[in-house]
Amino acid sequence: MQRIPEEKIDEIRSQVDIVDVVGNYVQLKKQGRNYTGLCPFHGEKTPSFSVSPEKQIFHCFGCGKGGNVFSFLMQIDGLSFVESVKKVADLAHIPLDVAISQGDSSPGNKPDSQESKMIEIHQLASKLYHYLLMETEEGQDALQYLLDRGMSEQELDHFEIGFAPAHASTVTTFLKKREVDLALAVESGLLTERDDGEIVDRFRNRIMFPIKNDRGQLVGFSGRLFNQEDGPKYLNSPETPIFNKRNILYHFSDARQEIRKKEEILLLEGYMDVISSVSATFSNGVASMGTSLTDEHVQMIRRVTNRAIICYDGDRAGIEASFKAGTMLAEQHRLEVFVLQLPNGKDPDDFIRSEGAEKFAEIYTHQRLTWTAFKLQFFKRNRNLQNETDKIAYLGEALAEIGKLDQAVERELYLKQLGSEFDLSMEALKQQLQQTVVVKPKPHDYGGPPPESYGEYPSYEGDGGPVYEQFSFAQPSGVPSAGLTSEKRLLKYMLEDRDAFIQIRNLLEEHQTDFYHDNYKALYTHLIGFYASGNDANPLALMDQLKDDMARNLVSELEMMTVNTDVSIEEYQDYVQSLTKSSIERDIKEKEQALLTATQQGDMPAALELARTITTMRATMKNTPN
Repeated sequence: MQRIPEEKIDEIRSQVDIVDVVGNYVQLKKQGRNYTGLCPFHGEKTPSFSVSPEKQIFHCFGCGKGGNVFSFLMQIDGLSFVESVKKVADLAHIPLDVAISQGDSSPGNKPDSQESKMIEIHQLASKLYHYLLMETEEGQDALQYLLDRGMSEQELDHFEIGFAPAHASTVTTFLKKREVDLALAVESGLLTERDDGEIVDRFRNRIMFPIKNDRGQLVGFSGRLFNQEDGPKYLNSPETPIFNKRNILYHFSDARQEIRKKEEILLLEGYMDVISSVSATFSNGVASMGTSLTDEHVQMIRRVTNRAIICYDGDRAGIEASFKAGTMLAEQHRLEVFVLQLPNGKDPDDFIRSEGAEKFAEIYTHQRLTWTAFKLQFFKRNRNLQNETDKIAYLGEALAEIGKLDQAVERELYLKQLGSEFDLSMEALKQQLQQTVVVKPKPHDYGGPPPESYGEYPSYEGDGGPVYEQFSFAQPSGVPSAGLTSEKRLLKYMLEDRDAFIQIRNLLEEHQTDFYHDNYKALYTHLIGFYASGNDANPLALMDQLKDDMARNLVSELEMMTVNTDVSIEEYQDYVQSLTKSSIERDIKEKEQALLTATQQGDMPAALELARTITTMRATMKNTPN
């Protein structure tokens, strides 16, 4: 198996500006020497994501993710290292004269690239299915069904929709003639093996929807019944090495660019809904594969946007699914969520084809419900608001939701709506809100710089019950200790200068001290191996060799630091002595705790020995220069 030479990797990396690559995924704005934007890896409203054209790295000061152009593509598109290098090479128009196996560096892929062969098998089958639908007499009934539903031939071509005949061996015979490994086709989910060992087609007499993963690779199918035959309405590919419904959103890879452009994703329930939304110029639509949203789906969404528009079917099941999905997105993952409710319980496909794209656009743009507004409507379901008991119960639920809002203006707006609807005064509603809702501030999810403002939030203060206070966050770790600052600066110098690495390593050995924090200690170990291999200082090349995301994130964080470049060995020595002093301070605290325990247990000999040790250690620390 050939690998890309280091020189080639360096050439490819140097020919592409990371700002141009990241700019295809994140809206960046120039700010001083760097570019900033909203992080694609976690939800945020205040930009903490930074890209340095000088260093050719990115780093998020919120969630901590960082790296170079290759690691960015690996994380944003789910690529292996080799695939990311290939993608950057294509952007730079640099030919790669080595054979690149899809499984080369991806830990989840088999060495012989069986997954890539499975994908090729699906591509062959997809072309066959599409031909059978569009060009054969056998596919005419299925084609007419789709045309009668309002689909155009252009849509059928664009989405590569096909037809699987009722015969048991149409695809099996097709693949056999092309000398495809049928056992591998069975493993891929395209074919199935009967109890007697005969291999046959899995999909029969169904309209076929090709399914791509987030990289645009064809990994499965969903087959839909279109006549009155028995069986499930939709039959999906089984779980295979390349297909897992938890990780796939229909149309996601094709919608990604439009999602970024619109800065929001349209979540739909079915394939036909997606196809109709695209015909209505809403190409940011995606659908889950007949399953609820998963954490994996949400992580995919958060890579490209922080806002989701839910437009599920308007029937009872669709409304409940909207509530479940919105709760996951807004309350568990803190995305901004809106809900579209289509009239008369219609699904998006029926609505667009019957009412037209313009009417759908009107609802999409001007009639979307905020997540709070939708929840207030949802809580009214199955309640008789003419009944006092139901009315009071609903008001309690509504006030609990309003109390969760960050902004005072939002709370005021919904309180006024409740007051108008039920003829209640604002004073009474506010008083009830204080008595009903107690929500304590949540810690900042991601660390790093806190958001600028979160409005007011109800919380406890002493015994006086809930009161409103400013809802804000402090830096989680407070002011960095001298030892932590010293660790960061020493590693920063060692990253960027081989001679500095040698000098600092000698000082660490001389003072018999080491880095304290595990991730800093791990990076120091990586640096020892990196320089021992004959490398010169090169943080970007080091990132390519780091398999640990935490280590790569730390390198990007250190590279974003600004330090004095004119530094002497005496300054290195000061930082090393700071590490020594911090180590002694930690040891003293441990001994003081042991002394307290010994005293409480009446073990005076041990207590006296610990007291003498502490006194000696304090004297040593006192003699350690600051």
